[in-house]
Amino acid sequence: MTGSTARPSRRPGTRRPWWRILALLLCEITASVAIENPSDTNNAVYENGLARMNGGDNSGAIVQFQQVVRQDAKHLPARVALGTARLKIGDPAGAEKELRLALTLGGSNQQIFPLLGNALLAQRKYTLLLEIIKRPVAPAAGVFEIAVLRGRAYFELGQREAAELEFQQAASSAPDRSEPLLGRALVATAEGRFDDAQALVEQALRLTPHNTEAWFRKGEVLRERGDDAGALGAYDEALKRDPNALRVRLARAGVNFKQGEREAALADVEFVARRNPRDLSAAFLRWQIYERAGDAGAKDALADVSGRLSQYADETLASEPLLLRIAALVHYARHDLVRADKYLARYVELRRNDTPMQALHGEVLLALGDAKGAAEVLHPLYRHDPDRLGIAQSLGQAYLQLGRYSEAEAIFAHALAVTPKSGALVTKLALARLGLGSVDGAQTGLLDAIAADQGERGAQMLLTVLQFKAGERARALATIESLAAHDGQDHRVLNLLGVMRAGNDDDGGARRAFAQAMQIMPDYMPPAYNLARLDLVAGDVPAAQARLAALVAHNPHAASALMALADIALAGGDREAAVNWLEQAAAAQPETVDAAARLVTLRLTLGQDVEALASAERMVERHPENALAVESLAQAQVANHQTDHARRLFRDAARYASFDGPQLLRIAARQVELEDYPEARRTLQKALNSSVSEQASDALIRLEIKLGEYDAAGQRIAALRSDDIGNARADIMSGELEIQRGNAAAAIKAYRSAQSTAPSTVAALGLADAMLAAGDAAGAMQTLEQWTTTHVDDQDALHALALLYLRMQRLPEAQALHERLVASAPDDASLLANLARLYQLAGDKRARATAERAVKAAPDSPLTLDTLGWILVTQGHAKDGLELLRNALSRDSNALVRYHLAQALSELGRGGEARTELRKILKLGQPPALMADVQRYYDALPAE
Repeated sequence: MTGSTARPSRRPGTRRPWWRILALLLCEITASVAIENPSDTNNAVYENGLARMNGGDNSGAIVQFQQVVRQDAKHLPARVALGTARLKIGDPAGAEKELRLALTLGGSNQQIFPLLGNALLAQRKYTLLLEIIKRPVAPAAGVFEIAVLRGRAYFELGQREAAELEFQQAASSAPDRSEPLLGRALVATAEGRFDDAQALVEQALRLTPHNTEAWFRKGEVLRERGDDAGALGAYDEALKRDPNALRVRLARAGVNFKQGEREAALADVEFVARRNPRDLSAAFLRWQIYERAGDAGAKDALADVSGRLSQYADETLASEPLLLRIAALVHYARHDLVRADKYLARYVELRRNDTPMQALHGEVLLALGDAKGAAEVLHPLYRHDPDRLGIAQSLGQAYLQLGRYSEAEAIFAHALAVTPKSGALVTKLALARLGLGSVDGAQTGLLDAIAADQGERGAQMLLTVLQFKAGERARALATIESLAAHDGQDHRVLNLLGVMRAGNDDDGGARRAFAQAMQIMPDYMPPAYNLARLDLVAGDVPAAQARLAALVAHNPHAASALMALADIALAGGDREAAVNWLEQAAAAQPETVDAAARLVTLRLTLGQDVEALASAERMVERHPENALAVESLAQAQVANHQTDHARRLFRDAARYASFDGPQLLRIAARQVELEDYPEARRTLQKALNSSVSEQASDALIRLEIKLGEYDAAGQRIAALRSDDIGNARADIMSGELEIQRGNAAAAIKAYRSAQSTAPSTVAALGLADAMLAAGDAAGAMQTLEQWTTTHVDDQDALHALALLYLRMQRLPEAQALHERLVASAPDDASLLANLARLYQLAGDKRARATAERAVKAAPDSPLTLDTLGWILVTQGHAKDGLELLRNALSRDSNALVRYHLAQALSELGRGGEARTELRKILKLGQPPALMADVQRYYDALPAE
């Protein structure tokens, strides 16, 4: 028998066990093992084991082979035989161990790879299979089996192009074999190429008409095409050839279950369960059958599936579509949406044509609050089939949450045309119209829904909100009071009742409603938040903190409560406490990014740039394709002077942001700051299709103006002139364009036109700037004074006026207005720096303390560092001032800062260095207003 390659016989009538069917999914194992000169002492035992294995006694054979390797651990033939026997009894892990040992002993790849490949395939170790089992460079025996194994591994990993190449390689080495055709059919089915898949299966059946696998694959293709009757016929043909083909029975059970044939489906499931009690798919299908029928055993069946599922490691689940689908549906049924999302995301990545699972993924994302992700998933499904009500409702809801009201309105209007009696759709349509500003239309739709008694509770709750938003507070309260009188045990109704009472200045009644809602549903958090908000309004911060802390104690993962505590800490000026709360919130819900992103932003505000970068990097490791996470990391990289990396990440963030308009605008602004103009343009063009299309259009025009693309900007401006509001925007943009072109008179005319059409802060500030450009500083000041007289709380205009007073040396007015602004914005570093300089000019002792506040608020700002440094120099602390001024100059090579630095050096007796700094300013000749002072100071310094 030495050197034989004959296939071992199988006793007639014996059944192939389930594990053999699994392991031989696409290719047969060559079961015989070549004997390579075993030692004399072990030869008889080895031969006995081989005879047992060839006779079907695999367990007895294993005992013999183990005896051989105990005596001689390097007995290569026995190792190979032992691996083969373990594979035959359904122990792929044991087979893998023995076969890998055989490889280290010098075993032939040609002999061992097909065996080891099947062992790894049975364990779903697809990546490891590809790492170990390499296809021979030159044609060789065994290349067929290896190519088929690698093709299957690539397919299961979702790398369909690579799988196709492997199957084609296998076909070229053995054109008369059906396995490569069936492998290619797998790929074609996964890609939705059902005609190709069916043709490949039919070709395989012509080659091997009695091939169980080919009939099964035909059934799978027909099932994917929606031909359930044809699929059942193909499955029946497969089972005629092998009644013990368990995968086929489960597939047939799935189709029968879909068609409502409960008993037929259950019969196949139980058949599989009897022969393989550990089969997860059978347990899962049994649960689905019980669940649909409302069977009392559904709960136990779900627990059984969950228990079996827990035995699989995540890395195993991630590479197996069948397991991923089961895991996603089980966790969805158990309301564990975070894990359901995780498995759904991976599953639909591997099976992009599974529309129901893609739709479920969209629903889960929506339930998790990721409306943006939900819209990305659902939009292509809706576009393909706009009449599918479930998809339409979910996508419309996602657009509502994203503020894309016109799109939501269109979707709900179409859905109502398909299902005209849906009260829920009437309510959703009303919400969309509310978002578009059509309050009357929204109310009319809701009243129609209530009159028809469609979705009464939800409609009345929404009507309450609409009335409240329209300023009809008394009517809103009456509406919800009426609902509460009939449905007063609904915690959501009571919470809304509390909100309406608070809105009608009945805080006591609001508290009672919130308390009652919490009594009915203790885990419902909105009433607790609302009570905390009432505490804050009443000035009882400790009570609010205590209430929120109690929420956190009850639910340590209540990230919203933790973030609310962070807000309270920030309001109280306790930034370190806010950091602590946000750290806890980020740890409580690592699957979301809101708290972690806020933590990064706060750390950057506090100057904790390195810590912010570390936090952002951890966040992106967990959420590598989350737009907010990537944007936060880019912000942190900017703060840590990693601008090249930041540019790349802002590009990624813009891609991941889908059509989140506000985020796209933020990203574009940072790209402009980083001078990544082409990417900023692309980001803004994407934002044109979002809810902030007007702002994106304006930003795009400003970018074109900045880049000197005046004609392109002018064309965009002309396109705006469609209505009064558009004309006002067009005038403002025209003003900015003319200022850049140096045509101040035309800019003044444009801004005056904008103010007459639709008065705004932007137009007022633009008009003042244009007047300044025309040399009319007095007119600019008068414009801002008139505007701020009627808009006393317009901080932007007040700020501009304060700076203009400073520029025009109207120092008392500048100081008074800066003090007023600082009172309302005590941490505004630029205001504090300006005020410090005004105090310095006035000889006010508050100058240094105010400058120190500015540096504390913005420790890396060149403006604050220069201000404090210069004040210290003028107060006789030149050494301390010099350090601050050098720091400022390293961040902004500004002529005024350098002038201050030269004076500090001179004060310290370092005239030569001072003259060097002054020469640098004089060489540039900028700014002209400073040159005379610099020259005089330079001339007055002692010669070197």
